[in-house]
Amino acid sequence: MMELKNNITSAALKGKTIWILLGFGILLYAFYILKVSPTLTYDANPDTVSKILFVSQRILIGILFFLAIINITKIPLKEGWIAWIIFTGLFARIILIPSAPILEDDFYRYMWDGAVTANEFNPYALSPLQVQQHNPIVPEKILKLADQSGEIINKINHPKIKTLYPALAQITFAISYYFFPWSFTGWKFIMLLGDLVMLFFLIKILRELKLPITFVAIYWLNPVILNEFFNTGHYDLFALLFTAISFYYFLRNDSITASITLALAVGFKLWPIILFPFYLRRLTNHKSKLLSSIFAFSVFIVIIFIPVFRSGIDENFGFMKYAANWINNAGFYSILKESIDLFTTTFKIYYVCADCVARWITIGLITVTILWLIRKPTYNNRELADKILITVAVMFLISPTQFPWYYTWLVPFLVFSPKFSLLMYVFLIPLYHLNYLGGYFVYIQHIPVILLFLYELKKGSGFGFFDPDKIYLNT
Repeated sequence: MMELKNNITSAALKGKTIWILLGFGILLYAFYILKVSPTLTYDANPDTVSKILFVSQRILIGILFFLAIINITKIPLKEGWIAWIIFTGLFARIILIPSAPILEDDFYRYMWDGAVTANEFNPYALSPLQVQQHNPIVPEKILKLADQSGEIINKINHPKIKTLYPALAQITFAISYYFFPWSFTGWKFIMLLGDLVMLFFLIKILRELKLPITFVAIYWLNPVILNEFFNTGHYDLFALLFTAISFYYFLRNDSITASITLALAVGFKLWPIILFPFYLRRLTNHKSKLLSSIFAFSVFIVIIFIPVFRSGIDENFGFMKYAANWINNAGFYSILKESIDLFTTTFKIYYVCADCVARWITIGLITVTILWLIRKPTYNNRELADKILITVAVMFLISPTQFPWYYTWLVPFLVFSPKFSLLMYVFLIPLYHLNYLGGYFVYIQHIPVILLFLYELKKGSGFGFFDPDKIYLNT
């Protein structure tokens, strides 16, 4: 008995030690990013050695994070540990706010769209290229905005394409412009405020699910979250925030508020719409709630997308361009498309669009996944969280675009249903920045995760390490 007690004490001590190391590691990593970021921007044109060193640092902190998560059930549920997690994550975010964006330039369009929207113009009406070329249809006020922006208008990627960011994203960009004109640092301060609200709702959901509050570290100390939101400034944070709010209210049986806030999440990014079938399935025995939820969700979606509809559709319509043409860092999708290409070439079926077929197959797989998981209503909230995670994971794993910041879509649900396979991305996804050295880096990122994910689905979540029956509860 004494030996067993000593083993338990030793394991707990090791678990605490690695979490202390993670805390200091996260802060050191944030200071490292702050120091080296000016040399790793696109304007600085960093060399391959600098990129490899940056990626290596991200892999190392990712491995340390992964090892800490393995030991997450070994740290006690005490206020001191929870405070350690929260203040470490907050301090790291504050350190990263003034950092320069490493190997990223999406924020230029955020700032431009924000300026256009704040000045009461439809951001979907004109492409940046039309403004740069002084197209006769461009209002004089927009041309003056372009002059005020300095080099921002000239650094927007894919300038021929009209913006593809939904209306609530545009409002958020406009708020940032109103308070911090043309300031990327100001934009990240707005994101910090949103992330603090995100932390609040993640903790409330953990309490609702009777899971340890320490699990919030899966999001709050996640190196990918820190890098993609507080260094490169991707706005996906706000889609996650309203998705989390929606999920919380749904767990509280407030289906109307859940539906409205989910529509708001779709107003930032389209992907949260995949949660709605899970909501509706649980409401099938409550017809009035079902119909009210559908009505509330539909009305808000229509209102949110009115500016998009009013702008008209042409060959440079951002949403259509993205849906039809974008391919980046795709593991499964690349194999699928190449397989279709090989088949059509072998049998001389030249009239088939391999990319089109591959996209329809991925849509079909996502649809089948949703239908399979909602075939029976789920009244266990943890099981519901797990099913939503599986759906979002499948969507990400088979998508033609697997940018590192898209991985953040999974992280809030990993807080409630951790899976080793998907947590591995924290130290694999940084290889994205080395894809230009060889196509095999894409497969190194994704194939191990896909194989382990499938094994976990077969064997059960986390090989028993995160079995809900073995986790001490917040009671």
